[in-house]
This record gives sequence, C-alpha cells and structure tokens, in this order.
Amino acid sequence: MKSIVVVLAMAAAAGTAAAQTADDYRGGWRTDEGEPLTYEFSIRGDRVRGISCTRCSDATTLAFVDGTFGPDGITFTVTHVRADGSVSSQDRATARFDHGKLIVAGTSGARGGRRFERVLIRDPRGPDPLAAVPVSRLPPGPPVPPGPRIGGDGPFAGGQPYVPPGPWKRPLKESDVIGAWLGFHVGLNKQFFIIRKVGDRLRGMVCGRCDNPYTMAALDDFRLEGDTISFSILHEDWGPGSLPFVNRATGHVGLNEMRLTFQQDNMPPRPASPNAGASLFGPIPIEATAGNDSR
Repeated sequence: MKSIVVVLAMAAAAGTAAAQTADDYRGGWRTDEGEPLTYEFSIRGDRVRGISCTRCSDATTLAFVDGTFGPDGITFTVTHVRADGSVSSQDRATARFDHGKLIVAGTSGARGGRRFERVLIRDPRGPDPLAAVPVSRLPPGPPVPPGPRIGGDGPFAGGQPYVPPGPWKRPLKESDVIGAWLGFHVGLNKQFFIIRKVGDRLRGMVCGRCDNPYTMAALDDFRLEGDTISFSILHEDWGPGSLPFVNRATGHVGLNEMRLTFQQDNMPPRPASPNAGASLFGPIPIEATAGNDSR
C-alpha cells in the first residue's frame, strides 16, 4: 500500500511539472518583502530575454536577462553593465514556478559571489487600464476594463495637430537615444523608456508605473537607420489582444523629443495618419535617474 501511495505522489508531481508552460513564467515578478527586486521574462520558444531592476525608475539599476526555458523552468544570466556598455558583473540563476510563486536561486556575480534564493510574486494590483481598449492579462483572468478615451489618434493622443519640434536628427546615433525618456502621463503613472548600451547593442525597458511588474516590458531589437529608430516592446503578461505579442515602435528624434508610432503584431496594421503617434521627452542621462523611487 505504501509503495502505491509513493507512486501516485510521484505521478502527481510529474503531472504538475508537465502542466507548466511558458505562460506560467512569462512577464513580470517582484519580491513581496525586503529589498525590492523585479524580473521581467520574455519567452519565445526556448529563448528567454528580459530585464531585472530594483527601484525600476532608477535606470542605474537596470540589468539584462538572457537564458533558456525548459521543463525545469528558466536557466538564465543577469548582465549588469557600466555606463559605457561594458559588463560589470553577471549573476547566474534558475527560476522555478511553484504554486503561483517564482523561486529564483543562483549566485551573484558581484564581488564575493554570494548565493541567493528569492521568492517572487505576481503583483496583486494587476495591470492598469488603457484608454478605450480592454487589456488581457496573465495569469488568465477577467479583462481589465478600458479607461476613458483621451482623444486624438490613439489612446494617449491629445487631439491636437502634431508639430515636430525641429528637424529630425540624421544620421541618428546611439548617443542621441541612450538615456531615459519620459512620456504619456504624469505622477506615478508616467512612463519611463530606458535605453542602455549593452556590449555592441542597445537594450532597455519601459515601465509606468515603475513599481508594478505588470506595467513594464523589455525593449530589444533596436535598429538605427538614417533618421529612424525602431525597437520591439516585448509584451508578455498584459496588453490589448492575445498574449504574448511584440509592439514594434518606430520613430524619429528632434531636439529633446522622440516621436513614435506603434504597431502590434497581434493587431491589423494601423492606417497611416500624419497626426499619429506619441511623444517622449529626453534623453535624461542614466546617472541622473539615480535615487528615483517610484513607490
């Protein structure tokens, strides 16, 4: 009888492990106590990329996740970089989904190389509403009802004709875009688009509000061509339409403004409009954001 119980328990455990999918892991997780720490995982097939940060509106704390997803969870590194894009240290870790929480264990790459184990949760507040469109979420649940329409072309537009601030910069260089860009809202809900140099490429994150992992995403796949910047916003666990999806941003920079249009790969193409888009303002030097606390 005892052996039967053991076999049944092992089968149940195996069934639980087999039932896990990328949707159990993807998106944002944060610590529930102690020092704040957030991980954001983007998963496509077995490839994992994303970001990690502490007080996430402080761009100096932004680090970058790369790894693989498999039956036992995620195996990944977290790369911490200096202002010039060089690597300062790398953490090596694993993430395991357990009864709605995420157990992250590994070794810090900072001096001393200490082992760590952290328990992270989904933020119980869930995602914020978007104007005029419902928001899907992971784990699955009732859609987040739409907020009020602001007017203009798109959920964040102000309804006034767009006037560029000046000639677009051409050729657009990395130094023109590296830093923190702000836009869309004010107060806690303003959005930070943070772009950093990582080796020979650009990577980043967007958050707003920045203490809720639901309202953030990794930025990747940057391209600078002529006067145009484009990059991917990797939506994993929240956003309009099916999940996950990539929201491709394309824009130009003039003086202190980045003007962007967006196209989700889970939505039909948007019709062209001379007034379409949204503006971000910056770039604020990464070091100038030190000490920001969005709680």
